[in-house]
Amino acid sequence: MLVLENVYQETLEQPNSMDLLGVGLVSMTDKRYNIVFSKGIKRSLIKLLVKFYRSEILEKKEGKRIKLLGAYTVYVHFYTIENESISIFYVSETNKLIKYDGLCSLSKKLVNSHCSNATFSEINQLCKRAIPSAKDLSALFVINSAGLSLFTKIRKDKKYLVDNLITISGFISAILSFSNEVIGKNTGDTLQAINFENQQFLLTVKEGVIFAYLIEDFTKSKNIKRFMELAIEEFLDHYCDSIEDFNGDIGQFRDFERVVDKYFDM
Repeated sequence: MLVLENVYQETLEQPNSMDLLGVGLVSMTDKRYNIVFSKGIKRSLIKLLVKFYRSEILEKKEGKRIKLLGAYTVYVHFYTIENESISIFYVSETNKLIKYDGLCSLSKKLVNSHCSNATFSEINQLCKRAIPSAKDLSALFVINSAGLSLFTKIRKDKKYLVDNLITISGFISAILSFSNEVIGKNTGDTLQAINFENQQFLLTVKEGVIFAYLIEDFTKSKNIKRFMELAIEEFLDHYCDSIEDFNGDIGQFRDFERVVDKYFDM
């Protein structure tokens, strides 16, 4: 276990709200690197940033960098504890004013949390106000091509959805198949939403997996579409082998709940 001298006593306090798009916490040595935590940044971008900055991080041990990437600004803070380098990558919109002192404070808290073996949930809580989770999500269904629900999370006050889980999964799968066969066969269009009076199912199909989000008010849900895309990327990245060689065990997808909790308040 790594131990920092003068460990910051407020490690798990939340920082003030920031206009950040994302944060990535990465641990690396000469031979390997590990994405400990990410929120709001595609893992592919984190891997690219690691590739770009890795040699400098390992050589200089500690420092801060700022890089402009089109409409975005990337902040890189890195530290060395014993033989481990710990890097924090932040992304914001270039036209947003970021309180740099707050960013440095958050970096120290993230490093101390990692070195104190904080849980995923604790690190997520630390980042939550810097990058608020999206609201107004009532339910999420992840369904395979055969109509079997691989993962479901439903808000506690939506008991009627729990009671009709199998029916809902089958309905979503069937209506997508119908849409693709009857409507999209000649046009190439795909069904992207199912509208109800006060709710809307937003649908995405990737690599044969259906992701259905039940939203109460899409127009008021800041970042919800971007967070949906990021959650889907993490699901496919983590479970690609399980999807390809699915053996009927849906328990292997249970851990996806922490990714959902990272992005959505349910």
